[in-house]
Amino acid sequence: MSNPSPQHIPAFHAVMTHGSLSAAARALRLAQPTVRRHIEALEDELGTALFTRAVNGLTPTAKAQQLLPIARAVLDQTAALGRAAAADAARPVGVVRLTASRVVATHVLPPLLARLRSDAPGLRFEIAATDAAENLNQRAADIAVRFTAPRQQALVAAKLPDVVVGLFTAPGVHRPRTPEALQEAPFISDDREDRLLPAMLASGLPVPRNIVLRCDDPLAQLAHLQAGLGIGLCQIKLAARLGLERVLPDIVYPMPAWLVVHEDQRHLPHIAPVFAHLKAHLPDLM
Repeated sequence: MSNPSPQHIPAFHAVMTHGSLSAAARALRLAQPTVRRHIEALEDELGTALFTRAVNGLTPTAKAQQLLPIARAVLDQTAALGRAAAADAARPVGVVRLTASRVVATHVLPPLLARLRSDAPGLRFEIAATDAAENLNQRAADIAVRFTAPRQQALVAAKLPDVVVGLFTAPGVHRPRTPEALQEAPFISDDREDRLLPAMLASGLPVPRNIVLRCDDPLAQLAHLQAGLGIGLCQIKLAARLGLERVLPDIVYPMPAWLVVHEDQRHLPHIAPVFAHLKAHLPDLM
């Protein structure tokens, strides 16, 4: 076994992520035989099989599943190295990778990044829009907007004001006047995650029984909320921008929020102004 060549790792990661040689080849913009050669070369270097071959494609081995998080971390570190190398030492020039929830990435970050780039046109952005916590220690992102407190000591976190969530619906939809009436009102909830209704129960509220939509995608929930399908949860400041109407204003759910950066990244000339800009202006929109 020899040390694996870094040039073979993207092919392995792409096949694991996209599920087939052909899909990986499209994602990497390479020919399928080239991707296969990279996989075979990596297997030779590691001295182990990563996939079993069959007429219907490749099936990852247990070893491949074990190695996938390591490969992802290597690619994240490589991408971070490239972003740091491309950054200008004197001006905010370079690529900054951000991670935020899908709602924040879609409805909060766009005006902030547009305003920032008008002042610093040398900046470029990458966004990982996900409700999962990207690993900043492994440089999966440079800056994160999070609703859970970071626990790694190497991370620097700026506490943001709590994001207040309430119940809303579209104009024209009947709004219940009491918590008891909420039980029979059309309600938009999550699906397999099953967090919203237990949270309401834990808060002492009557749990809605008339669930007209179950969906774990928060953007899809918002879209159906705007369309007037029922009542659902939304950030209060975002709901105002979307033209939604408040239901039972006494019901509020504060969500703690943080802006997070790795301590080794916080003073880089292309990351520091982005962090400062978001710290100053995220409270206006969240």
